[in-house]
Amino acid sequence: MISQLRNPYIVLRRILHRIRLRVTRNARQPHHAVVRLSGEVTAKNAARFEREVRQALASKPQVLEIDLRRVSYLGLDSGRVFLVALRRTQPAGTRLIVTHVSDQARRALNRMGLEPLLEIHDEDPPT
Repeated sequence: MISQLRNPYIVLRRILHRIRLRVTRNARQPHHAVVRLSGEVTAKNAARFEREVRQALASKPQVLEIDLRRVSYLGLDSGRVFLVALRRTQPAGTRLIVTHVSDQARRALNRMGLEPLLEIHDEDPPT
């Protein structure tokens, strides 16, 4: 364990593994909530993501956007993150869109079998 703490690669991986989340609203589009992710998205931080989705859906938006613009890595074990979002938005009648999807993230979503279930946009969604 002590040798792991001294290994700079392991320390760096622990630092980079953190995910940052932020829910925002646009005054011009009050029925559009955005969950902005940054960092690495994996199964280890899925619970935080679920809380943010729940918070964003509390105001009953018509659209929930998950912005991946600042995501550095989308792990293959992160499928739960998107399944939770789908599970929470569909019964509420909320449109779920995923934006700013990198090539790596698109490949991961495809390999997880989620690409056909999600409305994915490489850039901003159409208004």
